[in-house]
Amino acid sequence: MKTFQVILALGALLVATAQVEAGCSPSGCVCNGIQGQFCGDESINSACTNGHVFECQSGTGYACDYGVRDSCVQCGALSC
Repeated sequence: MKTFQVILALGALLVATAQVEAGCSPSGCVCNGIQGQFCGDESINSACTNGHVFECQSGTGYACDYGVRDSCVQCGALSC
């Protein structure tokens, strides 16, 4: 019974992970390899579009793009 519950839990985790990644498009924006979100800055890397929020993927040095975020447009930060 516990094995079945573990399998169900792992399945739910995989589905949740796939849903999160589906909302973040691959990009050419490079990052420091530390997991986290940041606003794009084209003056550092032209692929890191101003006004967009990116998610740095841990250990890879690549970020995916979530698209435009109001605070990134308004003040260049995740929150103003």
